[in-house]
Amino acid sequence: MLRFITFVICLLCSFHSTADFQYGFANTYIDYLSWNQGTQGYNGIDVSEDRDDHVTWGIEAGVTFDWGEAYGFMEAEKLDKSATVRSQAFKASAHYRVGSDISVYGQVYDYSESGGFVDEQNRVLGFGYLGWQQKDFWFKPFLGLHHVTSPFNDPFGKNISGFNGLMLGWNLGRVFTLGSSQFMLTNWNEVEFIRNAEYADYQNGDVGLNGALGLWYDINRYIYVGLQYRYFSNKLGVDDYGDAVIWRIGVHF
Repeated sequence: MLRFITFVICLLCSFHSTADFQYGFANTYIDYLSWNQGTQGYNGIDVSEDRDDHVTWGIEAGVTFDWGEAYGFMEAEKLDKSATVRSQAFKASAHYRVGSDISVYGQVYDYSESGGFVDEQNRVLGFGYLGWQQKDFWFKPFLGLHHVTSPFNDPFGKNISGFNGLMLGWNLGRVFTLGSSQFMLTNWNEVEFIRNAEYADYQNGDVGLNGALGLWYDINRYIYVGLQYRYFSNKLGVDDYGDAVIWRIGVHF
């Protein structure tokens, strides 16, 4: 983790020396996730009965330059469980401007579990748009080709890895005030479609939905809290729709 953070800091510093820095942030946080509803496609059991609520520690950072923007996070999941069932997640995404507001967009999401049995990586490469943003509002959509590498097989024994159709997604946010307090509402959303046949069989459908709606409040300059409604459909091993709730407390660097 320390090596990764050092690498990111050095990378951002090198960009800063050659590009116009506009904005940046970094946070560390503790999450508590509680599964709510959804039926697992592989055994028909409700997620609230078969999956443990758990604690996650994470770190995230984002930066905006004149050339575009980048974001990433790393998470250590199930810290309140035994080492044999803990998991790790990593994501990096970036918009690189190729026109006034048109961007080349790419993202990598990697998820692994202790013991190495689960180690899946999803990659997206396509185009985005950065023209819909103001000081207190932003909507940044993208559309790209989706490729997956996974150890899993579909119910017929065929591996699900390979080209996996298209992904349409966005990052949406709105800052607003209630009384004397300022809040932030966010939504990240990903829709997978035209999936390969093996992945569609494994994840219970040709189309998948994955995202979260979040409400955030800064207690003071350093401490913040958040509540997220996590939703998914034909994703995360759930047949049709499922959801969870995530409580967060974090620190701004």
